[in-house]
Amino acid sequence: MKAALFTDSYLPNTDGVVSSILAYRRGLEAAGHKWAIFAPDAPGYTDAPGDEVLRFSGVKFPPYPEYRAVMFPYSISAKTAQKHKVQLVHSKAMMSMGVAAYSFARRAHLPCMASMETMIPDGVHYLSKNRQVQAFGKDIAWSYLKWLYSHFDLVTAPSKHTKARLARHGIETEVLPSPVDTGRFKPNAAGGARVRAELGYGKGTKLVLTVGRVVKEKNYDFILRAAKKMRDPRVKFLIVGKGPYLDTLKLEAARMDVSHKFHFTGFILSKEKLIDYYNAADAFVFASKFETQGLTLLEAFACGKPAAVLEGTAMEELVREGKNGRLFFEDEEDCAEKVMQCIGEKNQLAAGARKTALEHSIPRLTERLVGMYKRLLE
Repeated sequence: MKAALFTDSYLPNTDGVVSSILAYRRGLEAAGHKWAIFAPDAPGYTDAPGDEVLRFSGVKFPPYPEYRAVMFPYSISAKTAQKHKVQLVHSKAMMSMGVAAYSFARRAHLPCMASMETMIPDGVHYLSKNRQVQAFGKDIAWSYLKWLYSHFDLVTAPSKHTKARLARHGIETEVLPSPVDTGRFKPNAAGGARVRAELGYGKGTKLVLTVGRVVKEKNYDFILRAAKKMRDPRVKFLIVGKGPYLDTLKLEAARMDVSHKFHFTGFILSKEKLIDYYNAADAFVFASKFETQGLTLLEAFACGKPAAVLEGTAMEELVREGKNGRLFFEDEEDCAEKVMQCIGEKNQLAAGARKTALEHSIPRLTERLVGMYKRLLE
């Protein structure tokens, strides 16, 4: 089979959607299938030889300047489907490329599905600081999503939590998580030791890791407050990632007098280096309420790292209490306590963490995706 994959975000960007695309692309190719990828342009970037990527002209998206919004991609010719021999359309886009996906499918008379992976109603604070404006913006965002996804034959959500939340707004979905590359993300004590040596942390230091785009909606401020409650001076936090909130977060850490507890690495370009950072950690912490699945949590699990996770979130589904991690209330003291439990139990929880990741491996979830494609083509 061959599908046209529409996305608002693709290389050289690195985020959860891009990671999902790359993982599923590898799985599909290994199973004898392929994607032709329809994505925004990327000035100065050259796609790898053999990658079938169709780029469309875009402009910088103000809330996230590193992203580009495609302008008017709605008239992609139906002949494009014949030229690239695509049999169905799959959208991971929510902006203009999402609209373009179902429009293209309609003109080309192809079945189409969409995967909802970013909770855009939770990002309306970028529009205004006024709470009334934000509430109005959320209503508009949900109305838009309901309208957008009504055009697709099948819609997927990456977790039961997200599926339930979408259902409350009249959007019915099936669950299809994004996979983790358990062949690359795996325990590697030597790689972890290298990172510790580079950062100047000895074996006595207890490293707590979090990975992701540094944006306000991911609740990083809560981690600062939890760190202030940590009574063990040997505990240090590694914040891996960059984003528009990074400078503000550093200022907040200084204001709260916890800067000495944190190391902000910025973006780690090398995937192998990122894996070493996971392996350098004693535990992972996830406090975000924004994620629809939490792929970085699966990456930590794949490296055998237990995790302390905020309850009531999509990531809660992945936690087996006392088996691969711990859940905490939205309370700084409870978070600090559960992080310390994960550190203390890291050897006992490692196997359970790895087992959870293997349940979300590329081959296993690609098989589910292919099954959905076959249903659409019947």
